[in-house]
Amino acid sequence: MGTVYLIHFQQPIGNLDNPLGQAQHYLGWTTNLEARLHEHRTGNGSAIMAEVARRGIDWQLVRTWPGGRDLERQLKRQHNTPRFCPICNQKGDIPDAC
Repeated sequence: MGTVYLIHFQQPIGNLDNPLGQAQHYLGWTTNLEARLHEHRTGNGSAIMAEVARRGIDWQLVRTWPGGRDLERQLKRQHNTPRFCPICNQKGDIPDAC
């Protein structure tokens, strides 16, 4: 067991000319959320978060779920993390994890 978490970037990264080639979220899993967020802040851990740190893009933790790697994979397979993000989904109909 651990924590699945969703991070929202203040601006998208990737190919800004192609909406399908951009990312504005990072979905991850950890057993120690505070330590993992510290790794992300310092540019360690995942390639996308290292690039966000290198570019100086602000980000914030916007959502967490209790769960393990299976839940993380289940959410990632949906290829639609913005629907779980309270910043992106202003309608207020944010679904539960699954």
